[in-house]
Amino acid sequence: MGAALWLVGEWEPRLLPIRLIEVEGELHHHSSRLLQERLSERLSGGILTADLEELQSVAEDLPWVGRASLQRVWPDTIKVRVEEHRPIARWNADGLVTSEGVVFRPTGGAVPAGLPLLEGDDQRAPDVTSRYLKWRDDLMLVGHLIQTLSVDPRGDWRVDLVMGTELRLGTGPVEERLARFIASARQIEAAGQPQVVDLRYSNGFSVKWTSRTDSERRAQSDRLARSGNRG
Repeated sequence: MGAALWLVGEWEPRLLPIRLIEVEGELHHHSSRLLQERLSERLSGGILTADLEELQSVAEDLPWVGRASLQRVWPDTIKVRVEEHRPIARWNADGLVTSEGVVFRPTGGAVPAGLPLLEGDDQRAPDVTSRYLKWRDDLMLVGHLIQTLSVDPRGDWRVDLVMGTELRLGTGPVEERLARFIASARQIEAAGQPQVVDLRYSNGFSVKWTSRTDSERRAQSDRLARSGNRG
């Protein structure tokens, strides 16, 4: 038995060599040639004995590759199907994150421009991305885009909007607090340019305005007093 196994290991790669590595799937950040080179470097054995699990691991170690599947195609081909990570946002200082909350840190290549920034501990990435996707859609209904969404280790949430406004949501019922801002957003903006909207109150919010003249500040105060909101 031992001799037979030795003969298989010794002669199978020579009799049934792998001559082609065929790559399928869209590879924007890693060319098919690069992937083929990496797999060829780690390839051992012939079509029957090549370790596909090891080769899969090699493929998925490339920074932008999310999933890879391999199959043998008789008589001399390994077919590789690749799916790249599709980031929806930057993650902290050095990473990217997908809509499923998968964090990856590319070591090279261009990072897509114009992505928002999400911040938090890596283990919270699925929760942060889930909230980002929901809040992004909710805020777009009132004409706002998220620039930064962050949660600190204490669970304190903050949203920075592209227009320059910071929303402080705090801990606790953050969904309810964001809904309160969305319901009042047009009223607030009619009164002026908000710099910070602090929603960490039980039934209201406070607003810090960008610097304006005294007459403009008085007009803002009058409008907010009539609206019934606390400014």
